Amino acid sequence: MKAKNYGFAAVLLSGVLLAGCASNLSAQNEEYPAVPTDHGAVEGAQEMPEAPLHLVTVDEADHAGMLDLLGGEETELPALSGIQDLDTDGRYLFADTNSGVEILDSGMWSWNHTDHFHYYRGTAQEVGHVQGQGPAQIIGGPLSTAGTTGVYFPKTGKGTLLKNSELAEGRISEQFSTQSPAHQGLLAPLGEGAIQSEPATASSAAQVQFLDEQGNPVAGANAECSNPADATHTAAGLAIACEQGILIASESQPGDLEFSLVEYPKGTAADERGEELNHRKSRPVVAAVAGEKGAWVINTRNLTMNRVMTDQKLLKVNAVGDADGHVVALDSTGRVLVYSTDADKVIGSTGTLLKESLSNEQAMSSVNLVLDAQRAYVNAPAEEQVFEIDFADSARIARTLSPDNAPAWMTQVGN
Repeated sequence: MKAKNYGFAAVLLSGVLLAGCASNLSAQNEEYPAVPTDHGAVEGAQEMPEAPLHLVTVDEADHAGMLDLLGGEETELPALSGIQDLDTDGRYLFADTNSGVEILDSGMWSWNHTDHFHYYRGTAQEVGHVQGQGPAQIIGGPLSTAGTTGVYFPKTGKGTLLKNSELAEGRISEQFSTQSPAHQGLLAPLGEGAIQSEPATASSAAQVQFLDEQGNPVAGANAECSNPADATHTAAGLAIACEQGILIASESQPGDLEFSLVEYPKGTAADERGEELNHRKSRPVVAAVAGEKGAWVINTRNLTMNRVMTDQKLLKVNAVGDADGHVVALDSTGRVLVYSTDADKVIGSTGTLLKESLSNEQAMSSVNLVLDAQRAYVNAPAEEQVFEIDFADSARIARTLSPDNAPAWMTQVGN
């Protein structure tokens, strides 16, 4: 383990570890989902008093590593070759190679226990490879040691639902697999089963269908949804980006689904719809770029949608889901903007952070914007830096980080 000192003046997260957690929590608690009683513990992992937040970076030579955002130490990870996209559920790293998905376990995770969280630090390890053709659509579940993760290949229509309990043990094991006609779609975990997209046929409209834990369709558990572009788990359920709007699927009890559609405002053009839903894990608010100008902010609990920052061309956007309604965005000039839905205005902006990267198409294709409860992070591949931004303090640049593995790709784990 290499110790590199960045002069950390990090603000410790306020999550407090509660001892002797009760397994029977109040039914009126709205947090999602219902949880098992093991608190997310895995043999050999150490329970921590706060989230073990790490930045994962992969350089152009495929070297990967993690930077501890509190302690400053850097840890090497197994190499990730041929990355076309890098995704995470907050613990596992999913490296899409266009010929399948390589999975690594970062060994860092947080576990939602409805009214508080448990935090764990384990050992990073290779998990394995999911074979497939073309880009993959990967949808993680709410919990990394329970439930499932969906991997879908639009080019072939193949879907695989992976058991998270097996990923935690360093193994790949399918709960079930699916095959549909090739289409823009997804396979997303929900409860003990999953939501599968189905393209339109001569006799039926495009829809999403709930499958039970064996992969069998549940009668009546479906809703119209054309060309779903993305999905993510929120505090209110699974949010799915359909052409019609954002569809929220939730379970009132196992197998009993409810669908709610948050429609786009009348007159919304096809190229203004949200393609990528981003938010802080376990929060109800999600955000998406709204075409050429602005961003959509969707509250999946209140079922509202608003278009904000309509004067800015945005490349990335992410919703914090805090009391001030912070939304963090990267604009086309390389600035990071912070918008407050509470104040209904942009409340902070950095200068241009990605000047070199903006002139490099390959570099811009791997730029990412991630956040946790305290900070936002954006990688500048050409500059070989990651900027840490305090979104609650007028977009102040808190730190400029230069990890040992230059951030051609970057994401955050431990959240």
